[in-house]
Amino acid sequence: MSLLSTLKRLLTRPERARDRPRVAYPSPRAAVLAFLHDPQWGARVVEQGEERIVFEYDGVIGEWLDDPTGDWLHLRFRDPFTEAQRSSELAMYEGWAAHCAQHTLFRWDIDEQAQEYYGDAFALFHEQYNQLECIWGAFNSAKLLREGSNRIAMGRNNDVFVTAYRAPTTAIALWHWLDSDAPAGTHRLRSTYNEHWFETGSAVCSVMQEQWAYYARAAYTNGDFQPYMSGGEEQQLRLYRLHLGLQRWFPRLRNFVIQTDNPENSGANETSVAILVSSGTDAGPIFDRVFREFYGQVIEITEWFNFDFNPKTAPWFDHSVKKPQRRDQRQSPVRGIPDAKENR
Repeated sequence: MSLLSTLKRLLTRPERARDRPRVAYPSPRAAVLAFLHDPQWGARVVEQGEERIVFEYDGVIGEWLDDPTGDWLHLRFRDPFTEAQRSSELAMYEGWAAHCAQHTLFRWDIDEQAQEYYGDAFALFHEQYNQLECIWGAFNSAKLLREGSNRIAMGRNNDVFVTAYRAPTTAIALWHWLDSDAPAGTHRLRSTYNEHWFETGSAVCSVMQEQWAYYARAAYTNGDFQPYMSGGEEQQLRLYRLHLGLQRWFPRLRNFVIQTDNPENSGANETSVAILVSSGTDAGPIFDRVFREFYGQVIEITEWFNFDFNPKTAPWFDHSVKKPQRRDQRQSPVRGIPDAKENR
C-alpha cells in the first residue's frame, strides 16, 4: 500500500468511540447534572430535587430517579392514556402490551391514578465508557412515543467490546458473549441475520438486533397461557393482571402478553430484559451481571409456575400440561398469585 493510500485511509477513517476520552462521573445524579449543564445537549431542567430530576431534551420530557444502590442509571418516560384506554380496562392493558412490544428499551408499567403508562430505562452505570450517551440513547428511543420515525441515531458509530472483540452493535456483542463467556450450559441453537437463539438450561433465549445499536434485548417466550387469551374479557383481564403482577416482582424485568396478527404467537408472553451499553464500553461485565440476574428471575418465575401456581391457587388452568418437578431442587421462596389490580 502506498504512503498516499495509507494517509488517505487514516484521514477518512470514521472516528471510533475510544478515540475520544472516557466520559464518566461518580454517580448517576452527577452525570445527569453534567448533561444538563453541557450546552451541546441543549437540555432544560423542569423540576429538580435530590432523588428526582425532571428535564427536557430534544422535545422529550424524562425523569431521572435515584437508584438506592448507586449502580443503575434510571430514567423514566410517561405516555398518557388515550380516551379509549381511559374508558376500558381491557383497552388499557392492550395499550400496555403494545408499549412493551413497540418500545423495547423500556420496562413499561401502568399508573391508573395518573391515567398514563410509564417506561423505565436502566443502564448499569459505572461500567459505561460514555455515561452521557446512555442518557442520550434513552431520550432518543423515547422520542418515538411522539414521532412515527426517528433516524437520529442511524448514522452514529458504535463500538461495543467483549474483551478484545469489537462489535458494531450491542446485540452482536451479546451474541459473542453468549457464545464464549456465558454461564455453563449455554450454547447456540440457530441463527438468522437479525436474531440468534441460545439454549440456556431448559429454556431457549433469543437475542434480536434492535432498532439502534446501543441496546440489546434478551427474551424468553412462553405459550403456557396462550390458549386462555382467546377467552372472554374477564379471562383476558385475569391474564394481563397476572403478567403485570409477575413483572412487578422484579425492578428491571419486562413481562407482558404478546398481541400480534399471527395466531401462532399471539397471546403468548415474553419475559425479557433490555441491556443499554454506550460506545467504547467493555460490555462483558455488564452482560455477566445483567444476564445472570435476568436468568435467575426467569428461574424464579418458572419455579413459581411449577409449584405455587397450582390447582388450588389457579383452578381455571389445566395443570396437567406441566412436567413433574422435584420440590427439593427449588431455589426460590414460596410466592402467592400476583395480581396487578391488587398491587398497584
